Amino acid sequence: MINVAMLTPFFTGKLGGPYNVIMELAPILEQKGISTSIYTTSAIRKFGRARTEFFEEKSKNFKIYRFDSYLKFREYRTSFKLLPFLLKNEKNIDIVHSHSLRSFQEDNGLIVSLVKKKPLIISPHGGISINWDYRDKIPKMISDKTIGYLKKYLKPHYIAVTKMEIPIIKEYGADDDHIHFIPHGVNTEIFKLVDSNQLKSKLGLESSKIILYVGRIAKGKGVDMLIHVFSNVKKEHKDAKLVIVGNDGGFLSTIKILIKKYNLTNDVILTGFISKNNLPPYYSMADLVIYPSRQEIFGLVLCEAMACRKPVIGSNILGPSEIIINGETGFTSDFKSIPELSNLINSLLDDEKRLKELGEKGYQRVKKYYTWKKCAISHHNLYKMVQYSL
Repeated sequence: MINVAMLTPFFTGKLGGPYNVIMELAPILEQKGISTSIYTTSAIRKFGRARTEFFEEKSKNFKIYRFDSYLKFREYRTSFKLLPFLLKNEKNIDIVHSHSLRSFQEDNGLIVSLVKKKPLIISPHGGISINWDYRDKIPKMISDKTIGYLKKYLKPHYIAVTKMEIPIIKEYGADDDHIHFIPHGVNTEIFKLVDSNQLKSKLGLESSKIILYVGRIAKGKGVDMLIHVFSNVKKEHKDAKLVIVGNDGGFLSTIKILIKKYNLTNDVILTGFISKNNLPPYYSMADLVIYPSRQEIFGLVLCEAMACRKPVIGSNILGPSEIIINGETGFTSDFKSIPELSNLINSLLDDEKRLKELGEKGYQRVKKYYTWKKCAISHHNLYKMVQYSL
């Protein structure tokens, strides 16, 4: 059994990211002889002080340890009990795997790796790219200038979820031998086309053309650009409705102002957070799923939509541009040419056959390249490779 200590500032479905990845990988890895222990903050909410129990056992080889964290700088959550606990229990750790670049949890992982000679793996989860919140960026810059220097000596292994992320990681100091391309996956047992008539009826969308967005309502996710585009689409498609699924990432008030500005109050539905298991009906009822993120290393939402046989439009950046084959499984856009993009959306909404063809090809692409089983096998191989590297 290989014991992997996974470090992350948060471990809750409401913040997605590492949580969704680990929750999918851990059960598969357990079958392959990998024991997963999560070390994280006790805060449930990003902007709150809600607490959970210190210890939670998901299964015999999947455990969660949560440490009280009262000093916080946005995503940089500190806990003075974390490092002593890791050092005391280092015999139960074979590999340190950080699921957050430049976080307090990763900083502690660096120390454990150095002092106790443990191999270190880092999944940046977008942490290398520009962060739109400078209150979050400042502590990360401090981390780079202090404990982060240890990376130069430890030479950690990095996981790149897209090929376009590889040169970005290289700029951070890693070489080819320490970067491993392992795309995320999607759970096709959960994300599949299902009957959505009941949901449509509940939301009053039985006779509407439905555009769907799923993700946090944050500046970096580009929801404001989607509102601009949708207001233009409405000029031709009076029956179009926009459904926005996701929790507030600090940008909801701005979105509500834009909705009111464009007189879209009756045309935009804000559902709030919807759990993963309850998302398939939302994808299934959509005619088109749009993901206009300004910064996105991967874009799991796109894979989820494609697994539900839905056509997608995503940003022409990093992950989305690799996941989507432009014109075949969906389309990519810079979301700046609003008239051009609006015309594309309008033409798609008028062509059910085209929408179905795009959705089917997207589904086939997900099955071939983006499954958690493939992802887990690659993680397992990497863990075996680095186990005796130090």
